[in-house]
Amino acid sequence: MTTGDDRSGPNISLLVCGAGDKTFAVPLTSVWETLRPLPASPFPGMPPFVLGVARIRGSAVPVVDSGVLTGGPPVAATRWITLHTDDHRSVALAVETITGIRTVDEKELEELPPLLEGKGPRLFSALIARDSHLLLALAASHLLPAETWQRLTEVTPS
Repeated sequence: MTTGDDRSGPNISLLVCGAGDKTFAVPLTSVWETLRPLPASPFPGMPPFVLGVARIRGSAVPVVDSGVLTGGPPVAATRWITLHTDDHRSVALAVETITGIRTVDEKELEELPPLLEGKGPRLFSALIARDSHLLLALAASHLLPAETWQRLTEVTPS
């Protein structure tokens, strides 16, 4: 039965995770795998949210602390989420919790208000309001600034 008011759009699946009291999501299309934390070697000159570089599936992959990245304290990571960026790089996101997959209608994704975009890299791509909670969608391709990728490319073999 149709109501004549078909406002639904395509669905997007998001992996919902958390750091401290913050909950955020990453598009499932960006997720390569989740894994237990591995040793990460600190790397000089990196932003404070970069834990270091880890060897994942034979490649050197930067590891980002989701707590520090989102303005909180460092996480006691229980899982890493390996994400693929739009430019075919990989980055591991250290999180405290993975709570599940949420599928939302694309039309539920709201653009961020300009005030939340700030002056730094655009970490979040969208805002989702559901069940009286707000969920921020992380933009996998913007977790590391371009200059950090450049520095890592210069000194680490892939």
